[in-house]
Amino acid sequence: MKATAKDYFTYFLYILFKLIFQVTPNFILKKILLLIAKLVYKFSKKHKHIAKVNLDLAFENKISIEEKNSIIQESYKSLLFNMYEFIENQSISKEKLLSKANIENEEVILNAIKENRKIIFVTAHYGGWELAIPYIALKYGTLAVVNRKMNNPLINDMYIKARDRNNIIMLEKKVAAKGMIKAFKKNHFVAVAIDQHIRDGIEIEFFNKKILATDSTARLALKFDAVIIPLFAIMNDFRNYTIKVHDIIDSRSIEFKTDNKEKELTQIQADVIEEQILETPSQWFWQHKRWKEYYKDLYKRK
Repeated sequence: MKATAKDYFTYFLYILFKLIFQVTPNFILKKILLLIAKLVYKFSKKHKHIAKVNLDLAFENKISIEEKNSIIQESYKSLLFNMYEFIENQSISKEKLLSKANIENEEVILNAIKENRKIIFVTAHYGGWELAIPYIALKYGTLAVVNRKMNNPLINDMYIKARDRNNIIMLEKKVAAKGMIKAFKKNHFVAVAIDQHIRDGIEIEFFNKKILATDSTARLALKFDAVIIPLFAIMNDFRNYTIKVHDIIDSRSIEFKTDNKEKELTQIQADVIEEQILETPSQWFWQHKRWKEYYKDLYKRK
């Protein structure tokens, strides 16, 4: 894709902000990001509406309007901190990146590696997802990550190079299936964020509402006898995270209730994400249309 004048302008702004981030002390950067989060919450009416619709679908009347507004405001803080991770993690050393997090339940990963199992890491746009992926790749081995190609080719090229230095192989969604199979054949790990709306998927439930979800991780696990390991980067503070590793999902030990093993495995993964969101709702990215397939009209602003 050929870069346009707009792409170059956006790229220039990105480089400028990156330089500012690099020279500004962290305690000042934190205050700046918190201020931006407040401003975005105040003026981004479209995305605030989307988040409100999602919270209504997820919690209905179980929490108050004030609590929902607080979750939305805090989610912008989480998003801004995560955007900073996206920029900083492109250039810092392995040691500095790993120092920003501790890991819980690490033995789940180590045991799977020891048993020579193929591993599919699943996560969500939650907390510091831009830290979780490079952290796992640098600590345990090469990750093939399914990711949407960025619209700006200049920033996308920079992103690919940064991922490469962090031991990550980028897989475009259009060819993700082939890429994941190829990664397994090379004894690499696979990682997928599975919490966003997709056009083609299987019907499962999320917060007791219908959604479409990808069953690619389930199909891959069943075909290659791979284990699924859910994990999340819990945000403790600015540049301070805990990588939370959930118990392993292993088709070998699951007593399937139907012949549709793919759907059951996909539902199990969604349940883990829901459980994590319920623990700290403000760290999930509520600003995407997760329930769009079945509740499209709710997202339209009146």
